[in-house]
Amino acid sequence: MQIFRVSVLAFFILFLNSCISQDAEELTIYFNDYESDEQVYTAIDTAYSSYDKISEVFSNFNKTRTLGRFGTGGLTLNIEGIEEHQWIRISFDFYVHDKWEGNGLRGNGQDVIILNIDKRNVYFSSIVNTKCQTYDCEEIQSFPNRIGEANNKENAGIEDPSLPGVCFYKGEIGGSKLIRYTELFQHTSTNLEINIAAGIKDAGPDLCLKSWSLDNMKISTISLPE
Repeated sequence: MQIFRVSVLAFFILFLNSCISQDAEELTIYFNDYESDEQVYTAIDTAYSSYDKISEVFSNFNKTRTLGRFGTGGLTLNIEGIEEHQWIRISFDFYVHDKWEGNGLRGNGQDVIILNIDKRNVYFSSIVNTKCQTYDCEEIQSFPNRIGEANNKENAGIEDPSLPGVCFYKGEIGGSKLIRYTELFQHTSTNLEINIAAGIKDAGPDLCLKSWSLDNMKISTISLPE
């Protein structure tokens, strides 16, 4: 039953993308690659971290500047005065750094990625990183499915599993992973609040055991023809 549901969802997204490419209007309402100080931290977004309470934090990683690293924390984005639309597309690069512990290692204490829209949770998924770089790893995670939908191998849905670690696995290939997330959501309000965060355990104040960072945040609205 789970396979059927996922397959239907995938088919629907492919069908919708086909319709969007032909008939709908897609408008980018927010983009940030965090490379320029001038475009970072306007009045509409705030980065936060439960460890140091700083309002801005950046790292240089994978030949780019990223937002983070974070432990428990993330990004809240508020956009107002959005023109009429029926859908939003959210996309971003999510870097997993060092030792994340998914379904197989923590039971109910998984390290998870969280996405909320207008204060409602729309995505909640566990991620594991043991430096395994193949697609036949021993440990499991729910990603790219939501928690409770499926148990997947460690690198399922991972764009690049072979990036170097930053602290606990410093310099070791496979110590970091890149996730490229993109998904469509129904949305019609003129205001939008997006929260991208993580719940990771035992990161410590130095974020050495595990952490994460964000890049290439893009939000677009999609308007279907009348």
